[in-house]
Amino acid sequence: MSEFSVWFKDTFKKCYCEQGNLIDEKQFAEIVQLVLDNEADEESRTIFEQKIRTCVKSNMSYEKEKSIKLEIKKKLCEHKAEMPTNLVSTIRKSVDL
Repeated sequence: MSEFSVWFKDTFKKCYCEQGNLIDEKQFAEIVQLVLDNEADEESRTIFEQKIRTCVKSNMSYEKEKSIKLEIKKKLCEHKAEMPTNLVSTIRKSVDL
């Protein structure tokens, strides 16, 4: 198991109480970004996907972040010709696109 997987599992567990409810939304949001940016390894992603299938709050948080990222990407593509080149690259770097 990689060092990342160990960190991911430990951090992910801390996001939930003993009953399995999401309690640390800030830490969970960080994990969501790792998943959306394809930085989570396969084992970590599997753990994440299993949980969001059974936890409505987790799923809603994930879907919200995913929608925001997709909307930003869509807007960048729609207005690419209108934006200065350096602005596009700065935005892309800041949102990992």
